[in-house]
Amino acid sequence: MILGPVRRAIWRLTHRRFTSAEDYFRKRTRFGEINEFFKFQVISSDQDEYTLPFLTSPVRSRREKGSWSHRPPLDYEYTNEHPERENALRHFDIAYDFVKDRVEPGCKIFDVGCAAGWFLERWRENGFKNLYGLDANTESVDWAHQHRPHLDIKQGFFGPPENDIECDLLVFFQTITRIPYEDRLFDAIDRCAKKYVLVAWVEDSLVLFSRDLHLNLAKKGFLCIEKRVVSDPGFIPIGMEGADGPLISKGPSEKYMPNFTSHFLFRRIEPCP
Repeated sequence: MILGPVRRAIWRLTHRRFTSAEDYFRKRTRFGEINEFFKFQVISSDQDEYTLPFLTSPVRSRREKGSWSHRPPLDYEYTNEHPERENALRHFDIAYDFVKDRVEPGCKIFDVGCAAGWFLERWRENGFKNLYGLDANTESVDWAHQHRPHLDIKQGFFGPPENDIECDLLVFFQTITRIPYEDRLFDAIDRCAKKYVLVAWVEDSLVLFSRDLHLNLAKKGFLCIEKRVVSDPGFIPIGMEGADGPLISKGPSEKYMPNFTSHFLFRRIEPCP
C-alpha cells in the first residue's frame, strides 16, 4: 500500500514537465546537444517531460534498436492497400524535387533504414540505378534480396564504419530519428556523404533522439540549402503562409506535438576553385 505513493513521490523528484511549447523545444534541443556531446543519453525526454541528468535507463537505446530489428518485415512497404501510401508518395515527390536537377542518374544513392527498399524503388523508377540501402531488420533485407535483386541492400545499423557506403546522396526517410547518440551519427554521415544529405519526413525536434541537425551538420561542413514543411494539401516553403506556425501545440493526450514534418537538403561546402 505504501509503494504506490513512494513511487509517485520519487517520480516527481526525478522528472520535470515541460511548461510551454517554447520550453519543450528549447530544452529538448539543449538536452539533445548534451547527449550528443557525451555520446550517451545523459538526459532522457519525451513529448511530455524529462528526467534529471543521469537518471535515464541505460538500456534505452539498446531497446530502441531491438525494436527496429524485430518489427514486421513489410511495415514500410507502401502497397496500394497501405493506409500511408499516398502520404509516402507525397514525401518521396518532394524529396525527388529537391535533387532532380542537382544529381545525375548515375550518382550513388544510399538510403539509411531503407526497410525492404520501397523508397529506393521509387528512385529507380525515376532513372537512378546506382542504389544502395541499409536496414537493421534481417527479414526486410531478405525479402528485398528475393524481390528486388537489382537493389544493393545489406543488413546492419548506421554508425559503425563497417556499414559505411560512400555516396553522392545520403538519404534518411524518417530514420535519422532512430539512431542512438553512441552510434556517432554525424561522424558516419561525414564519412559517407560526398555531396548531399537529404533528411525527409521528420519533426524538427527529431523525437526519439533529439538533436540540432543544423548545428551538428555544420560542424561536419554541411549547409542546409533547402527546407520545406508539410502542410495539407501540399508542401510549402518555410516562412510562407501555412508553414509559419503555430509550430508546436498540445495534442489530445496533452503532450507537446510538432504541427508539421519537414524535409531538409544539406550540401557539403566545397572550396572555391
